[in-house]
Amino acid sequence: MLKKLLFVVLFSVMVASVSLQKFTEDLTDDDDSIIFGRSSDIANEFSEEYINFLKTGHESESLKALSNKLANMHTLKEIFTTSIAEWKTKDQLFMCTTCQAVVNIITHMFRDENGELNGPNAESNTKNLMLELCQRFQLQTPDVCSGLFDVNWPTVHYIVMNSKADARSICGLLPISFCVVKQEEFEWSVEVDNTTGPLTKPKDEIPQKTANDLRILHLSDIHYDPDYKEGSLADCEEPLCCRNADNINIPDQLGAGRWGDYRDCDAPMRLVVNALEHIQTQGQIDYIYYTGDIVPHNIWSTTEESNKEIITEIFDLLSKHFGKTKVYPAIGNHEAHPANVFGNENVPSNFSSVWLYEHLWTLWSDWLPIEARDTILKGGYYTVTPRPGFRIISLSNMDCYIFNWWIYYNGKETSLPQLQWLHDTLLAAEENGEHVHILAHIPSGGKDCWPVWAREYNRIIERFSHVISGIFNGHTHRDEMLLHYSERGHPMAISWNGGSLTPYSYKNPNYRIYDVEPQTFQVVDHETWIFNLTEANEQGDLGTPRWFKEYHFSDFTNDLSPAGIDQWFNFMAENPDLLRKFWSFKVTLADPKLSTGCNNKCLSDTICQLAVSANNQKGRCQELQSILETKLQDETTTTTTTVPDEGGDNGSAAATISAAVTIIALNIAHFFKKFLF
Repeated sequence: MLKKLLFVVLFSVMVASVSLQKFTEDLTDDDDSIIFGRSSDIANEFSEEYINFLKTGHESESLKALSNKLANMHTLKEIFTTSIAEWKTKDQLFMCTTCQAVVNIITHMFRDENGELNGPNAESNTKNLMLELCQRFQLQTPDVCSGLFDVNWPTVHYIVMNSKADARSICGLLPISFCVVKQEEFEWSVEVDNTTGPLTKPKDEIPQKTANDLRILHLSDIHYDPDYKEGSLADCEEPLCCRNADNINIPDQLGAGRWGDYRDCDAPMRLVVNALEHIQTQGQIDYIYYTGDIVPHNIWSTTEESNKEIITEIFDLLSKHFGKTKVYPAIGNHEAHPANVFGNENVPSNFSSVWLYEHLWTLWSDWLPIEARDTILKGGYYTVTPRPGFRIISLSNMDCYIFNWWIYYNGKETSLPQLQWLHDTLLAAEENGEHVHILAHIPSGGKDCWPVWAREYNRIIERFSHVISGIFNGHTHRDEMLLHYSERGHPMAISWNGGSLTPYSYKNPNYRIYDVEPQTFQVVDHETWIFNLTEANEQGDLGTPRWFKEYHFSDFTNDLSPAGIDQWFNFMAENPDLLRKFWSFKVTLADPKLSTGCNNKCLSDTICQLAVSANNQKGRCQELQSILETKLQDETTTTTTTVPDEGGDNGSAAATISAAVTIIALNIAHFFKKFLF
């Protein structure tokens, strides 16, 4: 109790001096032990106070204070509309703390035979509780909170009642440094053939261009919104805007553009059709990779039927525009209903994703051989051989996605079978002398990919790095890439990210075409095409987007071997201006991003992301960051940069006061540390 009291005193001193919102913006990962290490104390106190409130009807002053602090801590809807990698420190603290608090409340009241959330009225009582918490924390609008509950309740209720999931296991998987805990019950491994031993050197064979190079189109994350409406509110409170609604007298600057909008809006049909028509002007396209996410971001109001209709419409368009050209798709997290939630083949039938797999097989069967049917119906993954010596493996890697609730039910049962199948398929490809491309929606290095899954995935990649010629992802909506390193640190494989056709959020639509040499099927170059959304929308009804080639990858380097890419990372770390140029392409030259720029933290995050293929393995990232930091210090500047980072928050409000209070708080914290911790 003394520890809690002292912590609350310290916490109150800091909050009284400057708002918690501003204070947490200035904290770094090194300060975890000051406040972040006590996140569970705040969560436990809140859950105890809240359960007492539910039982007695009396809201204590402590509960009111905690509620207000938590509600003012986060960045409103940005926790819904930005990736975890872009969450600000205050959002991370909010998510870790409220996750533990809410899970404590729910699991206690679900599992207690006399609990308020048990019995015949469990669903309605729980919904009322969650809506109250949603309002208390100012998370989202009542419609969004209500919809999220309705679509997720059956799955979450089953998992809580039929597993040992608790605050430690659920919140401990959040990729937040102060929230992660090691959990032996979530540990498992793939059986990897060890006949070749560990990788002893970098993969350094430089792929060469030929006269017969294949051209492969990479499309990703269309996120077509059939409810997009030009002129509707583009700056709304919900996670998805620019939709059909009773929007009256909206000022022009707040209205949705004709061809899409930089704000939190998905792609209108005219954008999708225009993009496909422009791609048709590109000449030879040998294959098309589509790396997932067709359904829009209205995660609170999807249905199985609406998802199927949207998916059908887009794949029919691909067939119409590209005729007999083979399309090789991968599933995205938004294709499911509820979004993100994919159960394995052993979950109860009413929670199964078979409805989606059956529908996709119907749409994909013209492009894929009958042999692919069994694994698609089993889990949405498959393999094909488009030509002798060349194999494509398409994964449904939602079993790495930490927002797939079934991971918390049985992570091993959810994830292991498909990865073991990947290993065995690569082993067969090795025996047959084949080279392989892997398609998967979620990059393994992202913060929202389960590190255990990513670790095992990388073990497989290391074993078959000589077989794997390229990996192709989507999901982030950014023009990105990442390099996979062996356990001993050797660069061994490249994952290319296709960006997105949707402008969600603050980006220009893009697609990419790869040049692939026809012997080892390695990428020898690629070109990315975009149009400027501001310019397109300013033309009104008469104009159309002006697509242009943003860049060739060979503008940066001609050595596209993993070893060559690793050396190029070094070169960018040593040349910050080159890294700034790379970042501008990463955000597809989007006007809102270019206007805010990329400060030193943004540059450090950018160089780090390139070298992380499992979120908890950052050795190479830290080496590159160290090189970059030295070069940034060497840059001669006469003014302090206050340009916002990529997340859009400069963290410099009331800088003098915040800095002074932070120093005082740190001193107090370190003084009490030996007593508190």
